[in-house]
Amino acid sequence: MRRAIVFATADAAEEAFYDAMQRGDLAAMMALWADDEDAVCVHPSGARLVGMAAIRTSFEEIFAQGGVDVRPAQARVQQGAMIAVHNLVEKVVVAGRMGTEIVECIATNVYLKHASGWRIVLHHSAPAGESPSVDIGAGSSVLH
Repeated sequence: MRRAIVFATADAAEEAFYDAMQRGDLAAMMALWADDEDAVCVHPSGARLVGMAAIRTSFEEIFAQGGVDVRPAQARVQQGAMIAVHNLVEKVVVAGRMGTEIVECIATNVYLKHASGWRIVLHHSAPAGESPSVDIGAGSSVLH
């Protein structure tokens, strides 16, 4: 029987998440998730997937083509004793019309601390759009 890896920090769990994505390793990916039927995953331009069965099926379909060349960048982390929220830019390398292209997505990953270490309970990624990433200060009037 394979023992689950205990992630001592949310940062370690996040690193393992993107490593599993790069390698297309379904077992490693699913070992990162909290065993929680309220876990949620939203892939870019995809539907909201709730529960481990739906999340597993989505990663099976994605990894059927191999790993995803995704490079996390510009992480913003908010963390407490039991929860960590990571917001970042995912730079996804894809084959486009003009050759290799990088598509940016904005992702939010939420990790909870369990007896078995930090586990992901939410991954939400969406296309970044045409504009480059901008950090807006406290004076912003944007509501949503």
